[in-house]
Amino acid sequence: MTLAKILVPVRGSGRDGAALRTAFAAARPFLAHVEALFVHSDPRETIPYVGVPLSPQVIQDVIDSATELNKAASAAAREIFARQAKEAQARIVAVAEKSTMATASWVEKTGHLTSVLEQAALLADLIVFPPVGHGDNPDVHDALIRVLTKSGRPILLSPDEPGEELGRRVVVGWDGGMAAAHALSAALPFFGKAESVTILSFARTKESSIAPEAARAYLALHGVSAELHTADRGTHLVGELLTATAGTMNADLLVVGGYGHSHALQTIFGGVTQHIVSQPKLPVFMMH
Repeated sequence: MTLAKILVPVRGSGRDGAALRTAFAAARPFLAHVEALFVHSDPRETIPYVGVPLSPQVIQDVIDSATELNKAASAAAREIFARQAKEAQARIVAVAEKSTMATASWVEKTGHLTSVLEQAALLADLIVFPPVGHGDNPDVHDALIRVLTKSGRPILLSPDEPGEELGRRVVVGWDGGMAAAHALSAALPFFGKAESVTILSFARTKESSIAPEAARAYLALHGVSAELHTADRGTHLVGELLTATAGTMNADLLVVGGYGHSHALQTIFGGVTQHIVSQPKLPVFMMH
């Protein structure tokens, strides 16, 4: 198994660089293609509703202002993209193609970020996001939720300061549930390239959960040798313990399930998932 196409939504913010750096680090072992996607919002949708008719001039001024903001954000994002591609020694191409080196392309579309990204994700192997906190653009937060829960594709969360390498030392957060099993199978391309894989579980698990030994046996059938490590939760939050333990193991990739049990998008980011999404200390591969 391999990765061929990695999708990165960019917004023209300072975090674009971290997400692109992480994407190129993930692409390098597979000679994969990285597509940077910038979505222009429709300037007409920025016209405020104030209960009284607005003059044509005011409406045009609002549209013109939104258009200029879009152009400025696009230009900033494209500059970051070009710089990160150069640093990664990835060849920029007009159309995605398979090559003997990592390649990259720039795509611009107009519409709602969530809808455009959700559709684009269907023909990507991996979607890379920067860390998303409560104070960030809600459109990015919503887009991440939709891609994670609806696209059937894995996402890769970038830390604010990604390292040079990704996927040499992998830790799998294992709770024995469906999301964890989905993440385990989706991350097989990374396991095949890794120098070490550790399955991290906790002493207290549900009786109906799949044992970590079964997960290790599954990986062995794919030619992947994995170690087992059991940690005691104590009073720690699972999200904090996952990232902290992976850090002590010098992991450069953490694989986890989405950990959501409700189908309501408003609650899917509670608990463990919310902590990891907003405060990743290392790249996190996640599948729902």
